[in-house]
Amino acid sequence: MNRKINQPVAYPIFTFRWLTIHALGVPTVFFIGAITSMQFIQR
Repeated sequence: MNRKINQPVAYPIFTFRWLTIHALGVPTVFFIGAITSMQFIQR
């Protein structure tokens, strides 16, 4: 059990998980922000 825990493993940044999280997360955050901002705009 004497492994190098303090040394982080050098993961590549652009993985399939990263692409899926950002492809789903960025538009949802954008649409939630747009919808919540539309709630407060009076026409």
